[in-house]
Amino acid sequence: MSRPPRRRPDAWGQLYPTLDLHGLTGEQARHAAERWLRAERAAGELAVRLITGRGRRSSGPPVLRSEIEALLYELTPDVVERYVLDSPGGAFLVHLSRRLATPDPRSRGGRLSRRVAPELRRRAEEALEELGVRATPELLDAEIRRLLAEEEG
Repeated sequence: MSRPPRRRPDAWGQLYPTLDLHGLTGEQARHAAERWLRAERAAGELAVRLITGRGRRSSGPPVLRSEIEALLYELTPDVVERYVLDSPGGAFLVHLSRRLATPDPRSRGGRLSRRVAPELRRRAEEALEELGVRATPELLDAEIRRLLAEEEG
């Protein structure tokens, strides 16, 4: 099994939060990147970096790069404002949308995380933990909404 994606620690000279997707399958990378992008946007980040590698080890076209580019296209404009292939081509610089998310029709005020089944709350907490993200109430609510949307769709 592949190692989980990791968020590179903040280091001197690093400008953006970064998620390294090396070693993941296209499906694993897509799922991890979407969750991470939504969490970073919810946390107020304006720009992030997704490392895919250049795909030189793939037999054929680069797998991760095309998978992540398709994801970024799909997430525009709700989560992603714009993105560019970072030179020399092994990463994407992603500018996250500043638009406020539309209110969830199921939400009637208060924290969503307080009104859902404990199992759903636990799943949301575990998902954020896998990304190495501290589960603030806002991020927890966003992850619960994502899980609910995933179940519906």
